[in-house]
Amino acid sequence: MIPVLIPSLPETDAIVPYLRRIDEAHIYSNYGPLTKAFTDRLCRLIGAQSGDGPVHAALTSNGTTAIELALRYRSAGRPGRYCVMPSWTFIASAHAAANVGLTPYFTDVDPGSLALTPEIAARALRANPGDVAAVVVVSPCGAPIEIEAWEAFEAEYGVPVIFDAAAAGLNLRQVGAQPLCISLHATKALGIGEGGAIITADAAMAAAITGMTGFGFAAGSRVSEMRGGNYRISEYAAAVGLAVLDGLDARIARLREVSLAYVAGFEAIGVPMQAGFGRDWLTMTANAIFDAGAVAEVTAAFDRSGIQWRRWYGGGCHTHPTFATCPHDGLAATRGVAETTIGIPFFPSLAPEQIAEVCGCAGQVLSSR
Repeated sequence: MIPVLIPSLPETDAIVPYLRRIDEAHIYSNYGPLTKAFTDRLCRLIGAQSGDGPVHAALTSNGTTAIELALRYRSAGRPGRYCVMPSWTFIASAHAAANVGLTPYFTDVDPGSLALTPEIAARALRANPGDVAAVVVVSPCGAPIEIEAWEAFEAEYGVPVIFDAAAAGLNLRQVGAQPLCISLHATKALGIGEGGAIITADAAMAAAITGMTGFGFAAGSRVSEMRGGNYRISEYAAAVGLAVLDGLDARIARLREVSLAYVAGFEAIGVPMQAGFGRDWLTMTANAIFDAGAVAEVTAAFDRSGIQWRRWYGGGCHTHPTFATCPHDGLAATRGVAETTIGIPFFPSLAPEQIAEVCGCAGQVLSSR
């Protein structure tokens, strides 16, 4: 069997030096020295890849709480009960909105980019005048986000935008004031096991949300000044994170190698992948876009050959019982996107012969039709 995903984090020897620093400091949580060091290095990494000015971060316990806290911060005091978001996303996006008291209003995505667009979001605002508190824009499976377009959208409509960039930690091309929420889960290209981060150019926002992760205490204070909770990472998670950053260049090189091998393999059989995947951006999941008439045959062939595959976002959030009654815009394109976008085996240690087997299996089906 070729598994669809094998997470990989630094091995023990790479983490031990940081564990010894924990032993020496006797600080295990509560924004300790390793957490601060990891935050600083993460900001430098993202600032370097975006080319923007100073970048700030608030670390969180996971990617879902990052979205929750960003929504709580940006929608506080605003009228409206709905949070506009695409249905074609991981279910965490919907839970994050519900957990701050908002009802998801599910929208379609553009079939080409697989993403929510400002035009689709504007239609949702017109359908719910004055009743939208926020918009969550999702990076589909880690693809870069058109930040400038969403800055213009927020300026025009006055509705705050939050980015669910869970899998896009290596693809943040621009950082503005609107919060970019990334996941640091083990399944992500920039994973530390479990954790999340809110990335922004707004220093005050990052400081306030960091306070929210520690019971609403401002830095150096023991007075709770805002609603919060315990959403911090431990020093042990930060130790893993620092070891991840130490080995990141090698990891990126390997991800690019595997990605480009897939791009070439699927191009040879006439099957597109997500636009720009491998050549322009990297992530830890690979999606091939199959023709609607062939997808059932291809996935059946994968099953017979022991090739695992996934529809990473299922049929969309609206298909889950928890959110089945939420309003939506008709979702005309979502069903087709969900059916034809197939997650194929992808992980750094994937061998060339395994890639060839996946592409060959699909190619054999397509050539016989």
